Amino acid sequence: MKKLLLVVFLLISSAYIFCAQDSEITAGLNALRSGDYSAALNLYNKFLANNQKYAPAFYGRALASYKLKNYSKSLEDCKKAISLDNKYADAIFLAGLNSIELNDYKNAIKYFTDALSILPNNTKFLYSRANAYYFLQMDNEAIEDYSRVIDLEPSFGLAYYGRGIAYYMANKFPLAKIDLENYISLNANKDNLQDEALRILKIIDRADK
Repeated sequence: MKKLLLVVFLLISSAYIFCAQDSEITAGLNALRSGDYSAALNLYNKFLANNQKYAPAFYGRALASYKLKNYSKSLEDCKKAISLDNKYADAIFLAGLNSIELNDYKNAIKYFTDALSILPNNTKFLYSRANAYYFLQMDNEAIEDYSRVIDLEPSFGLAYYGRGIAYYMANKFPLAKIDLENYISLNANKDNLQDEALRILKIIDRADK
């Protein structure tokens, strides 16, 4: 079940806004946008070799490392960005995503909570914290965050999926069925999770007979 939720994290890319102060920064941003993460990493390395005070450059390199699955290095750069700008919500959020990948769910929750203190209604942050709660088997907290996401953004299909899974694991089958059906209605199979949702719905239907 954990792997099925982890797929979702990789589908959510963090927003970034840079002031183009240097050619390496501009080129690095373009490389990130085009998906050439190795090139982006090299460009940010060149910029940071001569400038250690620009938080977005550390964030850009952190994002490239995250996409290259070097989560420890990405987290290190997130921390550097945060040390330069403690209100850098995207860097804090990415630190949380890295912590998830490193199986450090408690610190992930802390990072997501810190990001939410800056942007309290950000559904991406709430959804990610809900997943971290779920991984720690804190079902009530997970359900509360998933529900808040749905309240804020009723079309956020993945929140229905996450809450449906949490309800299912808590043996709240009628609620799980409603959420999983809503998920399929909203997202179909664009997240490659429809088959799992249908599998669980079949289990629920058999349990009801």
